[in-house]
Amino acid sequence: MRDALPHYAVWHFSCHGSANFADPLHSGLALANTDVLTLRDILALRLSGVRLAVLSACETGLPGTDLPDEVVSLPAGLLQAGVAGVVASLWSVSDFSTMLLLTRFHDFWRIEGLAINQALRRAQQWVRDTTNREKLVYFQDIIGGARASVVSPEGARSLYGELDDYDEPDRRSFAHPYHWAAFSYVGV
Repeated sequence: MRDALPHYAVWHFSCHGSANFADPLHSGLALANTDVLTLRDILALRLSGVRLAVLSACETGLPGTDLPDEVVSLPAGLLQAGVAGVVASLWSVSDFSTMLLLTRFHDFWRIEGLAINQALRRAQQWVRDTTNREKLVYFQDIIGGARASVVSPEGARSLYGELDDYDEPDRRSFAHPYHWAAFSYVGV
């Protein structure tokens, strides 16, 4: 798998991540079969053709603590290896609100053509400001539209359940910064 990474311009890791504060080179992303892609592994790669790495996992943007005047983290390592930009999280994130955020991010970036930093900002505002009903309508359009093939029937039922479980459809259940503020963008 590591050999294939340099051949893709955009990465989106949706997995578990961990920050190792004492030894940041052991910070990493959990892959299949208990494999871990560590910062040490990343630094050994040459990734000059990679435009963006989205690290949709917990604590992927946290630096180590041994060298407070130097940033040793997954995003810094990816930039050092040649990736142009990285989206990463600063704390443990909710799977559901992360899905909401990053779906909108990709739509703003890839479909609407916004710059990566602006797409992330707009996605964060959307998660924060839209009502449960507005989110459900948006995702119903995705599920019923041309992109329906990317959402399984089980995923659709889960989405409807998550948004329908809230007492009031006009409520903004994801307005708290926990749901949208963890992710930041570094790069060009």
